[in-house]
Amino acid sequence: MKKILIVEDNPTNMKLFADILETKGYNVTKNYDGLEAYNTIKQNHYDLMILDIQLPELDGFSLLKKLNEKKIKYPKTLIVSAFAMDKDKQTAKALGCDNYITKPIDIMNFISMVEKLTN
Repeated sequence: MKKILIVEDNPTNMKLFADILETKGYNVTKNYDGLEAYNTIKQNHYDLMILDIQLPELDGFSLLKKLNEKKIKYPKTLIVSAFAMDKDKQTAKALGCDNYITKPIDIMNFISMVEKLTN
């Protein structure tokens, strides 16, 4: 069973993402801020991280920078963000993200992207 870490501070989005993924048979761990995710990643292995950019404690980009600086191996990463600016997409790519989709999500596209990244 593939393990996915969802890092999302909005309870509605967290529930939506988790429900979709659990229905598809994924093992889901929920983190609500970047600092919590940093500590979770240091201690566990995941096949994919679904990451919001705007997070309390440590935003998504800062989380990725910290993981890279500390040379901590982290899972493939799918950014799911309300920010649709090309600059944000370029920053995500430069930090090692595997893909980037914007909110509100298209559920079929979300599922397809997750399946692609976990296979």
